[in-house]
Amino acid sequence: MPHPRKTLRVHRGGRRRVVPGTADEKVSSRAAGVGRLGAAAAWISAVCCLPYLVLKVAWTAGAPVGITDRSVLHSHGWAAANALMAAIELAGLLLVLALTRPWARRLPTWLLLFPVWMGTGLLFRVVVGTALLGLFARPSQASGSLGGFQPWVFVMVYASFAGQGAALAIAFACYVRARWGRLLGERTGEVAARRAARARSWPEDHLAEMAGAVSGLAVAAVAVFCYWAADGSFGLSAAQPHPSWALQASRAAGAVIAVAGLLGLAGRWGHQTRFWLPVALAWVGSGSLAAFDGLELMLNQLFLMFGTGASGSGWSLADTVLVIEVVIGVLCAAVGALALTAAAKDDRPAGRQGLRRTGPVTGPTAGGALRRTR
Repeated sequence: MPHPRKTLRVHRGGRRRVVPGTADEKVSSRAAGVGRLGAAAAWISAVCCLPYLVLKVAWTAGAPVGITDRSVLHSHGWAAANALMAAIELAGLLLVLALTRPWARRLPTWLLLFPVWMGTGLLFRVVVGTALLGLFARPSQASGSLGGFQPWVFVMVYASFAGQGAALAIAFACYVRARWGRLLGERTGEVAARRAARARSWPEDHLAEMAGAVSGLAVAAVAVFCYWAADGSFGLSAAQPHPSWALQASRAAGAVIAVAGLLGLAGRWGHQTRFWLPVALAWVGSGSLAAFDGLELMLNQLFLMFGTGASGSGWSLADTVLVIEVVIGVLCAAVGALALTAAAKDDRPAGRQGLRRTGPVTGPTAGGALRRTR
C-alpha cells in the first residue's frame, strides 16, 4: 500500500486532477496568476525602470549625461550614491518581472513583499512631491531648482517614475488579488469582529491600543512636517539646504495615510468597507515614512564617508526627526502585518482544520480517506 500523503491526486490520462477540499485545491487557486492585465502592467513598469537605471549607470561610470555642473563627477560620494540607486532600481526591475512568474508563488512571502513595500514608499513620495511642485510651484521656483542638471533629465526621470509607480500598483494589485483576494474582499467589520471573538496572543489582543499609540506618534510627525512646510526653520541645519515645501507636504501626506490605515485595521472606522482599503492605506503610508527618508539618511552617510566637501554639515535635529519618522514607519508596518496575519488565521475555513488520515480504502483515494475531527 502506498504511503499516505498530505495531498490527494488522481491521474487520468497522464493529467493530474485536484480533489476538492485538499491542499491542492488551495495551491491551484493561488496559481491562477496575475492575468494578462497584471503581466502587461509588470512589463510596462519594467520598461519604465530602464531610463533611470541607464542614467544612474552612466553617472556611476563618470559620463556627464544631462549634467551641467561636472564638478560633482569628481566626488566619490556621488559615484557611491548613484551605484546604490542603480542597484536598487535593478532589483526593482527584476522583482516586478518575478511577480508574473509561477515560481514566485513558492518564494517566501516577505521576500517579495518587503522590496515592493520599499518601492511603493519611494514612488509615492516622488510622485506626490513632483505633482505638488508641478501644480503649485511658481515659475521662478521651478526654473531655479535644476541643481546643475539639464531640464530633460527631470522630465525623463519623473515621467518614468510616474509610469513605473502606476504600472507597479496595477501589477501588484493583480498579484495580491490572486493570492489573498478572498480575505481582502471581506468587510473590515467582519474581520475585526472575528479578531475580537477569539483568544490569542498579547500583541493581537492589544492591536487596537498599539495602532492608536503608533497613530499618535505619526500625528506628531505630521505637525512637524506641516511646520517645516510653512517655512518654519527650527531644527533645520543652516549648513544644509532646506527641503522644499512639497517634500514636507508629501511626508505629511504619507503619515496621514498611515494613520488612516492603522485606525481602519483597528476597527475605528469603515466597518462596511472592504478589508483591502485599510490594508492598502497602511501599506502605502508606512512605506512612505520608512523607505524614502531611510534611504536619504543612508545616502547622506555615504556622502559623509566618501564625499569631499560634506564634512561641515554634521548631524542636526532634523536628522533625528527623520530617524524617528523611519521608526514610526517601521512600527506602522509591524502593526499592519500583525493585523493581516491575525485576519489570515481567522479566515482559515473551519472545515479544513483537523483533517486526519485514516485507514486504507479502495478506489481512487486508495492512499487513505479524510476524516473530519473536532
